[in-house]
Amino acid sequence: KKEVSEKLTEAPIKDLKKAIGINDRYLYINELFRGDEAMYERSIKTVNNFSIYGEAEFWIRRELKLKLGWRDDEAMVKQFDQLVRRRFS
Repeated sequence: KKEVSEKLTEAPIKDLKKAIGINDRYLYINELFRGDEAMYERSIKTVNNFSIYGEAEFWIRRELKLKLGWRDDEAMVKQFDQLVRRRFS
């Protein structure tokens, strides 16, 4: 059996911008986007506009992980990746 919290963290998301709470938004901007709110907003909008996960994953790898130095083993990066996966599930 799955816990309710597990089910909620796996539920599909229609809009990343709406799905990210104010606390997480602040953390993402400061931890992942080096305090650049405009870059965060553009990135969320770009990811939302992709039609399949593969496109989003490729773009994130090339434009965010590579350029901003995100490491896949960082908790915030894992959390962001999970949200993006849910957007396309």
